[in-house]
Amino acid sequence: MPAYSLVPTPSELSHREELSTKLKLFQGTRAARRRMQVELEELGQRRNLPLPPELMEIIFDFYVHLYDQLPERLLLVCRAWHVLALSQPTLWTNLDLLGPFGLSSIRPWAGTFLQSRIARSNPAPLKVDFSKFSRNIHFEDMKNIANISTFLSRIQDLTITSKKDLVCVIDDLPLVNHPVIGENLALDELSPDFPKCKLSEKTVTALRLRCEESLALPIWPESLLRRLQTLEVKLTDDIVALHRSLAIVQKSTALLTLHITIRFTSIPTLSHASCRNLTITYYDYRCSLEEVRMPRLRELTIVTYTYNALLRLTLIDTPISSLHLTFGSLRQYEDVDQPIHISWVDGAIRLLRSAPRLERLQISAPSGLVASLSKALEEDPNLCTELNTFIINEPTGIELDAKGRIPENVEARFEQLRSAVAASIDQRRLRRSMN
Repeated sequence: MPAYSLVPTPSELSHREELSTKLKLFQGTRAARRRMQVELEELGQRRNLPLPPELMEIIFDFYVHLYDQLPERLLLVCRAWHVLALSQPTLWTNLDLLGPFGLSSIRPWAGTFLQSRIARSNPAPLKVDFSKFSRNIHFEDMKNIANISTFLSRIQDLTITSKKDLVCVIDDLPLVNHPVIGENLALDELSPDFPKCKLSEKTVTALRLRCEESLALPIWPESLLRRLQTLEVKLTDDIVALHRSLAIVQKSTALLTLHITIRFTSIPTLSHASCRNLTITYYDYRCSLEEVRMPRLRELTIVTYTYNALLRLTLIDTPISSLHLTFGSLRQYEDVDQPIHISWVDGAIRLLRSAPRLERLQISAPSGLVASLSKALEEDPNLCTELNTFIINEPTGIELDAKGRIPENVEARFEQLRSAVAASIDQRRLRRSMN
């Protein structure tokens, strides 16, 4: 019996009619529309297909969204795939110009790419975040993109970070509920080049701030701050901007998620009454945070690119149940020498002693740091007595051996660590059950 010789079922025939309907929404030149119409008719005349169209759509969706592949590659396989891929709008909703291509800078074809993706994705909702590249796109290209008739009405998630992005908010945005306003963009200080911004009619619940220069920070209305649920703040050594940013944190009384990035500065205390999820990122040896006071905090994530960031950090009246520690490496391969090793582990242990109700610990670090921290937990049964989950992720740095080579047994070493940690956690559970 042929494995894939399938006679079209009524549902498949109905699906082909749906393809014909979708063709009417296809935007492009008349020649392109005619070619697609011919290919669709040829597809409809076939008595069988290798696979039902419904199954092909699922495969295409996995290929693009699960495996992060370019949908344009599907167009090159055969005529049938070409037609099916163009008739599936959800394949084309990713407007990222850099990530899928492994690029770090904008290419001249950026405007054409965006216009093509917007046309092919119609009528699917869109996620629009131009924060990484809008400043490098010509303003005329941005206006052309905003003028595509089916674009603004389909934006569902929106992030804007520069005035150039405001061309995306000069019209009604029926699907946008919670736009993210980025960095130093003041909506009430627009230049005459921009029409009235429509975001004033929306509920902004997420905000990104960059504290680099006090003169550049806009004055945000307190009514907006009281609605915020998510706040991202980048703090540097500008004293005035630092105090203004920390004041914004305090005025955001409904805040649930806070992301703090620290560069070149020291903060004595970070406090908030309602925050439940906190992420702290340290970038250099001069930055530090001494105390966190958040009575409702449950999840804490710390990313360090410096060995001494954790040395003075203490949780006070902050009953976290989940902690994720990451020792980030600024280079692909980085050895962790002994002084750095000792300082980071000592800081981590100090932090753990201030989190007696911790239940879940996750760590991403070189194996030496993981081994020392797990050993400290094993030797001290009074440290984090409620801990019942210890997750060891893949290494963030790979230690070099005495000859400067990458050891071949890195994975084996991590598997040994995971086994030892699992046994230690089991012993802790046993002790708790006996008490």
